[in-house]
Amino acid sequence: MRSAPRGIALALAALALAGCGGGGGATSAEDLVRESATRTADVESFHFTLDIQNVPRSSAGLQLTAAEGDVSVPDRLQADVSGTFAGVPLTTQLISVGGKVWIKNPLSGRWQAVDVGTAPAALLDPQQGVLGVMRGLEGVEDDGTEELAGVATVRVRGTAAAADVAPLVAVPAGGGTVDATLWIGADDRILRRIRIEGAVANGEPTDATRVVEVSRFGEPVTIDEPEDVE
Repeated sequence: MRSAPRGIALALAALALAGCGGGGGATSAEDLVRESATRTADVESFHFTLDIQNVPRSSAGLQLTAAEGDVSVPDRLQADVSGTFAGVPLTTQLISVGGKVWIKNPLSGRWQAVDVGTAPAALLDPQQGVLGVMRGLEGVEDDGTEELAGVATVRVRGTAAAADVAPLVAVPAGGGTVDATLWIGADDRILRRIRIEGAVANGEPTDATRVVEVSRFGEPVTIDEPEDVE
């Protein structure tokens, strides 16, 4: 997840807490989130999982319910995805390079170009994705500690504008705010997980939930445009 050719997306999409409030040199929750956004923005590649729950099915475009794959900042992604395309359920693969997006046709086995506007573009866009949510977080407070996959993290909670979250989950923004919880590496201050709870788009239920987890920072990733395109 990066904000420039040397920052990081996605994306992608944040966090850790050494302490809260007060004097004595303790790190406030707000300072921790700012530091995490900066540290996370320097990551050049990462692995991610995306899980979406309680969101009504759309009849238009590509709508994901789950995904797992890799990102090479600033604009390359490959993933196994589940969801719907034009309302039809599918489980397939997705590649995005330089703003172009392809999904593999489950029937023919060939790649098919799709409208980039329907893709999970925010996993590639640090400013409008995870980092954008982090930087716009309000009412930030410490929410304890937790170990994720052997990594000590600090949880931070706050609220985010639906308009800030919409690019991350590739939906049109509704009004109001949603709850956001961040898990930040206690030692390296890099985001490990972000959970968004609430209605991001108009008409969504209040129990809609999106979770993005990131790992394997800086590992070599090669992502090329597909060759067998319909």
